[in-house]
Amino acid sequence: MENQFIRHEPCFERILFVLTLDRKKMKERILIGEEQQIRFRLNGGQNAEVLCDMTRPLGTFLINFERDTDRDWNLYGLSPLRQALHSNRWKQPELEQAASEFLWEKYLSNDPLKMYVAFRIWNSYLLAREPRDRNAACDRFMDKMSSLTGVFHNETMIFDRETGKPKHFQTGSLYFKGAPSEDTRLDLWFPDNRRTEECVSAYASLYPLITYYLNRLNDWGLCFRQCKVCGKYFLAKSQRYELCSDKCRKVQALQNKREFDERARENNYDLLYKNECQNWRNKINRVKNTAGFPADRLEKIQVAFSDFKKEALQRKKAVKTGTASPKEFTDWLYQQSNVIVELTEI
Repeated sequence: MENQFIRHEPCFERILFVLTLDRKKMKERILIGEEQQIRFRLNGGQNAEVLCDMTRPLGTFLINFERDTDRDWNLYGLSPLRQALHSNRWKQPELEQAASEFLWEKYLSNDPLKMYVAFRIWNSYLLAREPRDRNAACDRFMDKMSSLTGVFHNETMIFDRETGKPKHFQTGSLYFKGAPSEDTRLDLWFPDNRRTEECVSAYASLYPLITYYLNRLNDWGLCFRQCKVCGKYFLAKSQRYELCSDKCRKVQALQNKREFDERARENNYDLLYKNECQNWRNKINRVKNTAGFPADRLEKIQVAFSDFKKEALQRKKAVKTGTASPKEFTDWLYQQSNVIVELTEI
């Protein structure tokens, strides 16, 4: 199957976007190609000719869905080809080249969705060049391709932000009320003797495929979660999952160890501070109970103890903010032990 974005014989067979979901393995599989070739591949025929056969974590299709808020697909993909269909043969190569570069970049992205839409646009353009009535062919081309790319303008990962549960499709959707019947069609391929999972195939529009996906996730009780390490969304079996991959789990484990070590260091110097405070109190109480100990010296010791605590708190704060090291603080505490000994010496 020719797929370079240059002028060549178009593909006259329907190129389908086929999706199968595996709840047990938490995987999605996407295949792009002619129906017969895809069925051969699903039944184990590795020599079947398909444009794409990709297996990814469940939910990737929705999470990584193309968002075209700037209408780039229309501006750089469809518009030049529409102009080419209305232009003379001298202007067409330049317009085709502009669209080809944009579509080829999308095709090489290794994203099945972008690959499919890019191929469909270019192949539909080649088909539109065939009829004598270019104006009518152009209108059909734009109508079909606008239905295909229109889904890029909307949010597809629809879920409850509190629970993460995908929202069930509402039959009152304005899209499904006004769309042609062809755009609401989704073919279901039931399991057979070799294939244990059901498949769905889309052609005219991707809206029914998104609806199917969200409904299945909702039925299975799965939920979308945002990874606390990398911030990416992923699909999980419950809300207790917070990490999306082994890589993020390793990063989080390392961070937990760092925090544990930091708390251990903090607890160590905090314990030394508390012990030193108690040491001062013990010595002060001892001189209080010593007969004939000068009152002015006792007052001086108590003032020194108050100053010690104030400075200790400032040094502890410096350690917590990183402007001083725990070792500097503990060394200072050891020095203060000598101060109280000298002050209470009889």
